[in-house]
Amino acid sequence: MRCHFLGKQYFAQSKKIFFKIPQRFANSLFTVLLMLSNGGYAQEQPDSKGRDFWLMFNENLGTANIDLFITGEVATSGSVEISGLGFTALFTVIPGVVTTIDLPPNVVASGTDTISDRGVHVMAADEVTVYGLNQVQHTTDAYLGLPTDILGTEYINLGFENTNIINATQFGVVATQDTTTVTITPSVTTGSRTMGVPFGITLDRGQTYQLRNTNSAPADLSGTIIESDKPIGVFGGHQCANIPNGSTFACDHIVEMLPPVSTWGTSFVTFPLATRLSGDTFRVMAAQDSSSVSINGVIVATLARAEIFQTQLTEPSVITSDKPILVAQYSNGTTFDNVTSDPFEVIVPPFEQFLATYTVSTPATGFSINYVSVVVPNAAVGTVSLDGVLIPAVDYTAITGSGFSGVAVSVALGSHSLSGPIPFGLTSYGFNQADSYGYIGGLALAEISNLTDLSISPLTSVNPINTEHCVVASTLDQNALPLQGIRVDFAVSGVTTTSGFIFTDVSGESEFCYTGTIVGVDTIVASVGNLNATASKEWVEDVPPKLMCDANLDSQVDSLDIRLIGTYRNVPVTSAIAFLDIDNNGFVNANDARKCALECTNARCAI
Repeated sequence: MRCHFLGKQYFAQSKKIFFKIPQRFANSLFTVLLMLSNGGYAQEQPDSKGRDFWLMFNENLGTANIDLFITGEVATSGSVEISGLGFTALFTVIPGVVTTIDLPPNVVASGTDTISDRGVHVMAADEVTVYGLNQVQHTTDAYLGLPTDILGTEYINLGFENTNIINATQFGVVATQDTTTVTITPSVTTGSRTMGVPFGITLDRGQTYQLRNTNSAPADLSGTIIESDKPIGVFGGHQCANIPNGSTFACDHIVEMLPPVSTWGTSFVTFPLATRLSGDTFRVMAAQDSSSVSINGVIVATLARAEIFQTQLTEPSVITSDKPILVAQYSNGTTFDNVTSDPFEVIVPPFEQFLATYTVSTPATGFSINYVSVVVPNAAVGTVSLDGVLIPAVDYTAITGSGFSGVAVSVALGSHSLSGPIPFGLTSYGFNQADSYGYIGGLALAEISNLTDLSISPLTSVNPINTEHCVVASTLDQNALPLQGIRVDFAVSGVTTTSGFIFTDVSGESEFCYTGTIVGVDTIVASVGNLNATASKEWVEDVPPKLMCDANLDSQVDSLDIRLIGTYRNVPVTSAIAFLDIDNNGFVNANDARKCALECTNARCAI
């Protein structure tokens, strides 16, 4: 059923659930819709929360302290296993609190072009979020773990180039199933592996592979294409990177668990890292040839598949592309602007992949400066809470031309929970003397890069005021197949102002409903990233039910009316004939005549 919650009232109508937030939020982006399945369970959104994870740790510069941070929205329990090391640890999770699991230092991969049994398997009874920390004094980074159920078979590595200080651009791969064939096309010749020439490896469940290039600058394994016949996890980075491009002395380990290409997006908003005086380094990598990339509305590059554009940004910015891209933000070295800091890498999620709740943690020790950066739609400024306290609206900075605002908030050591009424972006990071870490708090992982068609229906319709109107947005991939789990945003303007979002179901459809109370016209826009579709709704004065089928306006419904309505052949509805559109599909046709035959004033529709 679909229940409509308006204040304290609700009523059932279909098979989904619609939530409307309090009146003080009525004109903003977050009329919250929640899809439920026929079984009564919430439609699962593909995201970074899960019950099963396969992770690994790339090699750092020195013996590392390796930790997992595990958090969940419900109390649960689970285990961490490293079968290659005979390691097992049990854990419990308390909502809003991060559980830390110390892993043995030899869990890290070692060497180059090597396979080992170092896969880390995390299993939980209920959904959890997992972060990995690879910490050596003066060279630390962290990453968001991605669950097994959203891993893919196509990746492109994104890390950083060698700069002739520590030459060790690298990536790692972990297998989730036995006899997984991985095909790697290196972006630069690395040992016996020739640039541009694919080579294959076979991994069993829990096995890991690491490839490191130690050639002189500007050797870079970024842009290496990694494909497989079964789902894998890929970890891009550098053993100890100097960013930007060797202009700083101190290096730092960088790593991110990379999202599969199918989840890349086209629309991004960025926010500067706190305390930095001269901005941050950004890298943009294309999934397809001839990808046009713009920053703040200006085209800056046209990229081939796996090609990278690198720049420095000092202000909050908007990055867009006409084709799917991957965006990463890099903290620059401490000598870049002479503040306490060092390099780290963090993926910037497309804004259609934001979540609405996060629990993150700082490392237990070693970092005196810790922040969370939050990016929210402008209408949600002042509604996101940090540890139960709203972040003041006055603290936010608008990101020009984006419809979003951002804020960086200093946090103490330990766990921190953030939540809002609508999805928002979150990055957790920190600095110490010549050291840093950073990771995204979480993200949705719908296959938005496969989205090629977004449509809305009906395109036009007329309804009496004080009735409900629904539109359905449909999402299709390049093969005209439906896409599940895509977040579609709806915005209504005109005589009614409201908005909301809903995730597509197994049919690739999301239904948005609202009630108009004022005579006039509304425009309804459904959007996913830079794709949108538009419908028009006209609201007219309520027509008494007895007149709804009275085609000849003689104050009764009879066979004359039925015959007259039957002459219409899918005529688009206008305000003049809205009372004849009985099935409310935007057209007057024979189906309306059949329905009106049930509304006749006299028996057998006598005149």
